[in-house]
Amino acid sequence: MLNGIHHVSAFTKSAAMNRHFYTEILGLRLVKNTVNQNNTRMRHLFYGDYQGNPGTLLTFFEIKRLGRARREGAFYGTTYLAVPKGSLDFWEMRLAPHVMELRRTNAGLYFQDADSFQIQLVETDAVIEPENATRHTDIPADRQVIRILGMDWHVGDTKRLADFAEQFLELTPDPFTAFIPSKSEALSRMGRGSLDHVALRVTSKAEVAKWHAKAVAAGLKIEEFVDRAYFTSLYFREPNGLMIEIASDTPGFTIDEPVEQLGEILALPPFLEDKRTEIESNLKENEK
Repeated sequence: MLNGIHHVSAFTKSAAMNRHFYTEILGLRLVKNTVNQNNTRMRHLFYGDYQGNPGTLLTFFEIKRLGRARREGAFYGTTYLAVPKGSLDFWEMRLAPHVMELRRTNAGLYFQDADSFQIQLVETDAVIEPENATRHTDIPADRQVIRILGMDWHVGDTKRLADFAEQFLELTPDPFTAFIPSKSEALSRMGRGSLDHVALRVTSKAEVAKWHAKAVAAGLKIEEFVDRAYFTSLYFREPNGLMIEIASDTPGFTIDEPVEQLGEILALPPFLEDKRTEIESNLKENEK
């Protein structure tokens, strides 16, 4: 059984700019500073609550020469984040000087970051637990971002996606998971602010393996099935081509950093440690 969203992963042109916005303005904690395991020249940043809990994680791959996104036939749109009831006035004032676009509606507070990644803050009755509240920020706990609620899926064939979600993923309808018909038949192009994939949660590596077997039996093309050290991942595409990941909650980010020090070092999984010198050199070269 899937337990909601584990993380979402998007693209940024500047890790430094991205880190400033998500830690200093949005108040999330950098919980893992690492690299794209498939391309170690690419930095990969994970932001979340204080403990880096699955369900709170926004992640970004840095590509310095990344062009503009073209959102056409199939793409992920707005990502919805939960904030406490009564906090949108606070967030509207805080975000106004720092975002490309800011729009208040009855549904929430919509904005885009400098890469044009689309977010909407939605007030909920939930509150952040004291142990999960970030501590580096001036944002009080009763105003902080709580978790990811969902996102918009823009596709050419919403019925095929809905059938896939119900029959294969066994998901029930959710107010923050919208399947929206695309207005174009052209191919989308990944770029700044594009959401590459959404990762759905399961408890363990063994559960991911069960989903792998289920996907193979269903005849899905497996993009990747891999142990990423912090979690195990399975990647495949829904019928319109959007990438979906299934990721395990365990073992988590504390396998190589204590909770108190999450995000403070360049963290590499054990299978990349012998390449640390080369990786660090390449990242420094990319920063020039």
